Amino acid sequence: MQRSSRPSTHRRRPRGRRLAAVSVALALAAGGGVAGALAPAAAAEAPGPAAGPAAADPAAVRLETQLQALAAQVPGELGFVLLGPDGAPVLTHNADRSFTSASLYKLFVAHAVLDRVDRGLIALSDTVPGTSFTVEDAVRRTITWSDNVSGAALGRWLGWKEVEAFARASGFESTTYDPDAAGGIVHMTTTPDDVADLLQRLRTGELLSGPSGDLLLGFLTAQELTYALSTGLSADVEFAHKTGLLEQVSHDAGMVRQDGREHVVAVLTDGWSGYDDSKPWFQRMGRALDDYVHAAA
Repeated sequence: MQRSSRPSTHRRRPRGRRLAAVSVALALAAGGGVAGALAPAAAAEAPGPAAGPAAADPAAVRLETQLQALAAQVPGELGFVLLGPDGAPVLTHNADRSFTSASLYKLFVAHAVLDRVDRGLIALSDTVPGTSFTVEDAVRRTITWSDNVSGAALGRWLGWKEVEAFARASGFESTTYDPDAAGGIVHMTTTPDDVADLLQRLRTGELLSGPSGDLLLGFLTAQELTYALSTGLSADVEFAHKTGLLEQVSHDAGMVRQDGREHVVAVLTDGWSGYDDSKPWFQRMGRALDDYVHAAA
């Protein structure tokens, strides 16, 4: 999947209702682990199309109806952002609600690493401390296979405080990495809005240099973990994406392209009781998204 040739028009989208944050501890050891429990949200935002032309789009209205039903099927909460080819919001739901990041944290780590490459502070051929991987291979493994060892090694190398500070300085104000908890536990949260914003800026070339942006897009396009939204998408739909999965949390976010038109989608969910519980739901969500991108083409 290639970057969009659309001129850069980045601006922070208006935020939705602020809900109670979820703070779940994820141990970033070799295999990763979870400590703590999910905190329930204080309230839920009703799904709805953004104001403007999208609100009158029959395909968007139909997706809104489907999303209302799908949101009711999530045991915890659903966070959803869909951006059109022009970057404008088509449909949002709990866009500002904090979720434990699960492996979506790796998107922001990859951004921080490749930004350092762009600034000449590190090289793709450097070896990541504590591993036998080059920087390029570690980022590839982190994104394409969601490798916990590579992701944790990159985060430790840069420093979790530095990764969070860079994310916030880049405009991802709700994405957190708290390295100060006892026992080496790192608390990580993000929002659908931050994830969608990163992907939108990546696709338009605003996030990184051309070579670094193309590299990250290539890793997302080569995604090997296709258990979530991909299961509901048609063969003619390309999906460059990143998943996130813990026992109670399941996410999928990326760029959906059909017939030359590209949308950004971020789907974050929590409250599940097991790793496989969310799979049937994500297939239904993928089918609803598939219906929309075909109708909108």
